[in-house]
Amino acid sequence: MTVVITRDLHGRAIGTSSLNSDCLKAAQLEVTVTGSKVVLAGSDKKGNNITVRGTLDNTGTLLNSIYILNGSGTGGCETDNGTGTLAKR
Repeated sequence: MTVVITRDLHGRAIGTSSLNSDCLKAAQLEVTVTGSKVVLAGSDKKGNNITVRGTLDNTGTLLNSIYILNGSGTGGCETDNGTGTLAKR
């Protein structure tokens, strides 16, 4: 997954996910950063939701995280969760 983080018109951090799977396509994310803690949370147009919570390493380039993906109410996808690392490019 690649996430491009920018600021909206109000200065809030937002992200766009490039992850395209059967259960999540181009999710729009809200980004919250508190110290080294980061939360990326949002949904795609079909109502599939993802939340990624993690902690940045000392260099600020690796996010060690856990995630949960909740499928939409259509029942097309099941809930999935796991761990991973996102790296700054």
